[in-house]
Amino acid sequence: MDLRQYLDLLREKGHLVEISRKVSPRFELANVINTMLQEGGPIGLFTNVDHPSGMMVTGGLLAHPERVALALGCRVEEVNSRVEAATENLVEPVTVERPLFLENVFQGEEVDLTRQLPIPHHNPGDGGPYITAGIVISRDPVTGRQNYSYNRLHLKGPRRLAVMMNEWRHIAWFYREAEKRGEPLPIAVAIGMDPVVEIAAGFRIEDDEIKLAGALRGRPMELGKCATVDIYAPQEAEIVIEGRILPHHREEEGPLAEFTGHFGEVYQHPVVEVTALCHRHRPVYRTIVPGSFEHVYIGNVLPREPMLLRFARHVSPNVKGVHLLPCTGGFMAVISLDKQNQGEPKNVALAALMTHVNIKMALVVDTDVNIYDTGDLLWALATRVDAARDIFTVPYAQGMENDPTTGADGTHTKVGIDATLDLALRKDYRRVVYPRVNLKEYLPLGATGPISSAC
Repeated sequence: MDLRQYLDLLREKGHLVEISRKVSPRFELANVINTMLQEGGPIGLFTNVDHPSGMMVTGGLLAHPERVALALGCRVEEVNSRVEAATENLVEPVTVERPLFLENVFQGEEVDLTRQLPIPHHNPGDGGPYITAGIVISRDPVTGRQNYSYNRLHLKGPRRLAVMMNEWRHIAWFYREAEKRGEPLPIAVAIGMDPVVEIAAGFRIEDDEIKLAGALRGRPMELGKCATVDIYAPQEAEIVIEGRILPHHREEEGPLAEFTGHFGEVYQHPVVEVTALCHRHRPVYRTIVPGSFEHVYIGNVLPREPMLLRFARHVSPNVKGVHLLPCTGGFMAVISLDKQNQGEPKNVALAALMTHVNIKMALVVDTDVNIYDTGDLLWALATRVDAARDIFTVPYAQGMENDPTTGADGTHTKVGIDATLDLALRKDYRRVVYPRVNLKEYLPLGATGPISSAC
């Protein structure tokens, strides 16, 4: 599957619409994509973006459990087990001689990213246009292994990008080693490809993430060598930007909307000198709206839910499912539990709070509550929680540094909530249920509403 085949699948399943109205890449494009995500609407494929490149643009592809399940070819409830199994069964990639991304190649002064790519300026609070869905492929100067990661790229000029590299990322390790040698670090930025590559790039594993992508797809991923750097990129990528991260040089980068729902700071970060721009015929540009549900889903939800499920099931085999809510920045974990013991939910909540430093709230619900439906979760909070009995706190626990509630000492208070029905009340309080029907059988063509109220 490449991006185009995934878009065709989404269209076939009613998850994608083409938008022919002219849309500006400055603020308007992000506003439309984010509104569609928040209102549970379809994905937009924008065919008339007001930019000299003439490229189509899409976003929001992996912001919902149903769409992730479509990308993986499984049911929603199978996503976490599919991902966990893939991490334990990596698949080596293969190389091809003529990758599709080399259908059009521009080098040196032929490159002008400001005119050749419709890079959106997503929000007035951002420092400028940003490449947000670009997967940066780098190579360890010592071992030679490649690494895939999301690194935001601030457009600074026709052939210059400021790049943010968190200290804990492998690419930052590679760059420090290259910089010690006084050498630039060659990279490629791949945009628009098989969604399993996008999912895999959100993980941090001690191997090449393309092997995880291959395990998720169930076959070796195909790579092709870049035109100007010794890097191999997914051969079906819509766009590949090639370049070198310069040593001992920093420029202002930021701010940009963060997954917490707040804007970040302005930093001094390294700069990419672009050496080539490659793309397929009639490429589709892919973006992720910063701070949106998709930003959270790729960076926080998909990489952490498998571990959350493992921790929760270690405490109780009665755990039926878990979810990190994108609308909470991934700070709230929800666990579905077939409760057999009155104290079981609190144990499960404690396990969830231990899973990752970002998780600061754990909500445990009965199996008759849909963990992907915020309305259902609020109903459980309102009808099944007694604050004195069912809520507990863990003060002075380590928190995530970008969380505004985390103090200067790096701690905050974590919260566990038992929103399950008392075992003694189950017989008398049976939930009202109306079976879901397929509305397409009842509504006029084109009148279908949101896919769900999931956040």
